Amino acid sequence: MKDGYYSVGKRATVELIINKSRFIGDVFHVSTENEALELISSIEEKYPDASHHCYAYHIDMETVIKRFNDDGEPGGTAGMPILQVIDQRGIKNVLVVVTRYFGGIKLGAGGLVRAYSTTASRALDKADVVWMELCTKGIITIEYESLGSIQHFLDKNNIPILDTVYEDKVYIHLISPMPWKELVSRLNDICNGKLEYKDLEDIYYPAQEA
Repeated sequence: MKDGYYSVGKRATVELIINKSRFIGDVFHVSTENEALELISSIEEKYPDASHHCYAYHIDMETVIKRFNDDGEPGGTAGMPILQVIDQRGIKNVLVVVTRYFGGIKLGAGGLVRAYSTTASRALDKADVVWMELCTKGIITIEYESLGSIQHFLDKNNIPILDTVYEDKVYIHLISPMPWKELVSRLNDICNGKLEYKDLEDIYYPAQEA
């Protein structure tokens, strides 16, 4: 299997009512701690009158970072259960925020753990889990006469196109799940040796279905 990791495939939100308290679970894919903190702030701004904004995140890029916060709930009843749900699924580069509007009925420590764990689980279910594989992002430059054949090849091989610019030639920004040298060699054959290309960087991208 290519270098990669399991993470959430999309942004997701769920809402549960548990003993009159409203729990809102938000899930995000994140790559840095600053990104996670900015998203937490955005949730706090979205629900400024909420009783609690509890969260956990697991980031593993150059270093492993795990953080959680109970935000005023009894210690160990909110943030840690959310983090445990994340880790039990074997996913990373994930942020889960669970916002609570207190409904007037105390849930007790066990009830809080179940409520926060359940909300986190439901949100992650909705977000889906995908394999993020290491791919190369690059630009290919082709003549207009080769456009149809190139588009057919990219589509057939599930190679995502990020952008296409039509000028004197066609500039295609793409993500290459296959080795970059192999890709440009095959594309160059299609273009009868007229392909121009530039690899930009390696990034993690959701694996495309075959």
